[in-house]
Parts: sequence; structure tokens; C-alpha cells
Amino acid sequence: MKSLRLALVLLLLPALAASTPSFDWMQTYEGGGLYVDEATLALSDPAGNLVLGGVSHDGIDGMDILVCKLAHDTGALLWETRQSAFDTNDMAVSDMCWDGLGDLLVAGYVVGCVG
Repeated sequence: MKSLRLALVLLLLPALAASTPSFDWMQTYEGGGLYVDEATLALSDPAGNLVLGGVSHDGIDGMDILVCKLAHDTGALLWETRQSAFDTNDMAVSDMCWDGLGDLLVAGYVVGCVG
């Protein structure tokens, strides 16, 4: 059994060595001032573009939900959408997924009391 495991590991070594990750691009998002901008979830779309969900503070009221899509080959911003906070409460993303039609579903919540 040990020799079988060793043989499998030796067979997989070339594939593992070939799959070394590379650093192709970096993108910085600055929502403004010294406010927090933080991605907490990441998905890829069918074309391989990166979709990030998280929070961003624009200096008005609380933390907003921010979702943006970056091009897979350059990291260029393709689109972004923001759900603004209200009543000085913070909002946060809790999950993201693709539905059967290819639409992005984003779930979030309000942190703190509302009303």
C-alpha cells in the first residue's frame, strides 16, 4: 500500500510542478479617504472573470455592500454596483452564487439596529 501511494505521488509531481500559480496582475480599489474597502467573497463567472463582494465606506452613513467584476486577463474593472447603507448602520455581504440562468445572486445583511 505504501508503494502504491508513493507511486501515485511520483506520478502527480510533474502535474503539481506545472500548476505553480503565477501572479499575472494586481488591482487596488480605493473607495475614498482612509475608509475601509474589503472584499470578503470571490467567484468567477463562466468566462473566468473575477467577481468580488464585500464592503466599502464612502464617507456617508455606514459601510456599503460593494460588488464588482474584474477582467480575468488584466484585472480591469468591468462593472461595480453599490448598495448604500442607511441610518448610519453598516451592511455586509454574506454570500454570492450564480443561479441557473447565469444571474449573480448576492445576499447580505444590516449590522446593527434598523428603525
